Amino acid sequence: MKQITEAKFELGDTLIEILDSPDRKGDVEAITRNYAEQIDANPSTLQNYRYVAKAWPAAMRRSDVSWSVHARLAAEPDRFRMIRNEPPDPTDPEETVPWTEDEAFRARDLMPMHPKTPIERITKAKHMLRKTDEAAEALAQLAERTEVIEAAVEDPRFRQAVREANRERGKKLEERASEARAFAGLTEPPRPAQPPNTPSAKSAPAVDYRDTPSAVLKILGVATSFCVSMQNAVFLLQTESCDETAIAAVSDSLLKVRSVCDWCEHVLTTGKADMDTALAEMLRNEGGNE
Repeated sequence: MKQITEAKFELGDTLIEILDSPDRKGDVEAITRNYAEQIDANPSTLQNYRYVAKAWPAAMRRSDVSWSVHARLAAEPDRFRMIRNEPPDPTDPEETVPWTEDEAFRARDLMPMHPKTPIERITKAKHMLRKTDEAAEALAQLAERTEVIEAAVEDPRFRQAVREANRERGKKLEERASEARAFAGLTEPPRPAQPPNTPSAKSAPAVDYRDTPSAVLKILGVATSFCVSMQNAVFLLQTESCDETAIAAVSDSLLKVRSVCDWCEHVLTTGKADMDTALAEMLRNEGGNE
């Protein structure tokens, strides 16, 4: 659990660094989509990682509490105070229990996935039986238990509901017969032809983010952001009239980019971060790390 939590927060932090940088020029959705393809992840999953990581600065996270709990509490304004202490036991308020996803739901006054108290079990059953026909079938089956129906008729709410249902039954039978006659001569409109199943081709991912070093993920993210930003800039460039000074400046910048990319490939293939004197001087002038 701890390893999964740390991995998701690390990926979320990487996305924050990529997407929330003031120097970013590209579209957030495009960068996220391209990055997701690079690491074989779902874009919406990455956006969720970024959202939760932003909601929980590193100093406010609990390493012994799962990612799911952090995610469920991310929208709570008072989440930092809430997570500092263990939650109360739903069956004994004087006792506490460890943080779980269900306890996070309870802390937000939401329905837990695994109910413990009578109110939670009843609320869960009502939620699962939202469809009228399913709820009616469940009620009919419960009525087979004599003790259940005897207890139900003691409740005035149940008796009133039965009386109203009986009064409306005759009216509904006539309404249903009228509706059946009205629709008897109508034909169902033809359904539109389904489009052929031609999903867009997805290139094989270069890496799997679940077992890829964070440095590689960060480089892929930076490269993705750069490609999207450059595409936007290049499209705008065709409408500009550039003089020789501008052309020389862009050419010089592209030379620096190529040099850094070549250096990255050198480190990737050899494992050595050595560089020639010209590249070292260029990075020093650009303010990069030595």
